[in-house]
Amino acid sequence: MLSKATSGSEISFRCPHCLLPLQGDIDDQTIGCTNGHRFDRSRDGYVNLIVGGRLAGGLAGDDDNMVRARRTVFDAGLYRPIIDAVAATVTNSTTSTASRSVLDVGCGEGSYLDQITSREDVSGWGIDISKVAVRLAARRHRQHQYAVASCFHLPFADASFDVVVNVFSPRDFVEMGRVLKPGGLAVVVTPGTHHLAQIKAMIYDRPRQHPSIDADQSDVANADMTVLATHRVQFGLDLGDTSLRRHLLEMTPFWWSASAAQQLLIAQSATMVDADMVIRTYQSPR
Repeated sequence: MLSKATSGSEISFRCPHCLLPLQGDIDDQTIGCTNGHRFDRSRDGYVNLIVGGRLAGGLAGDDDNMVRARRTVFDAGLYRPIIDAVAATVTNSTTSTASRSVLDVGCGEGSYLDQITSREDVSGWGIDISKVAVRLAARRHRQHQYAVASCFHLPFADASFDVVVNVFSPRDFVEMGRVLKPGGLAVVVTPGTHHLAQIKAMIYDRPRQHPSIDADQSDVANADMTVLATHRVQFGLDLGDTSLRRHLLEMTPFWWSASAAQQLLIAQSATMVDADMVIRTYQSPR
C-alpha cells in the first residue's frame, strides 16, 4: 500500500478507471491496480489520477501565479490565524481512533495540511485539480501523499478517513461523506460576510456580501451529515508591504475581475484588509 496509518488501517489511492486499490510503495515510480492500469509518480512525489491527464473542458484549477502568490502570503504569516484555527479544529475534534487520517480536498500548496499534521500523529493526504498546486505541495511536504484529482470523484475507497478538510474549494458533501469513516468529521471553511470587503469595494460598484447562512444546507442533507459546530474567524491583514497587496489580489478570483487601474489602486491603498471566515464542522452518520 502507499501509506499505512498508525492505527493499522491501510489507505491507498484507488484507480479512477475501475475503482480498485492502487498498489505500490511510497518510493515506487509507478503504481497500479490488479486490472493493469498504471500511473506514474512524478519526481516530485505526486500522482496524476485525472483520466487523460486533465478534466473535461480544460479545467485545470489555480494557475502557477495564483498558487505561488498564495504560498507567498501564507509564508508571510498573513493567514496564520485561519490556518491555526483549522488545525486546532481538527486536533481538538473527537474521533474513535487515537491516530487519525486526514484528507485535504482542494489542498492547494499544502499549508493547511502541513499545520494539521505538525500538531499530532496523523496520516496526511491531499488532492487538488491544479497540477501546479499539487506539485508545489509535494515538493515541500514529503511526509504527505498527494494526487491530482477531482473533488467530485475522490480517488479513495469508502470509509477511508477520520477527517476531511475543505478550505475555500469546490466540494461534494456526498463524496466527502463517502470517504469518511462512520462518525468522521468534515471541516469546511467558507468566506464570512465581510471577507476582503475593502478589496471588493475597489473592484465592484455594488459589492455583494457573502451569505451569512450555510449555503451548503441542502448538500449536507443529501449526504446525511449533521452540523456539530460553527466558528467565525476574523482578523486584519496588515498589507504594509506593497508586494503582499499584489500577491493577496493574485491569490483570489478578484484578480481576474480587477482592471489594471483597479489593481494599481489596490496596490497603492489597500494597507489593511479584513479577513472574515467561517469554519463549520460536520459529522457523518455513525
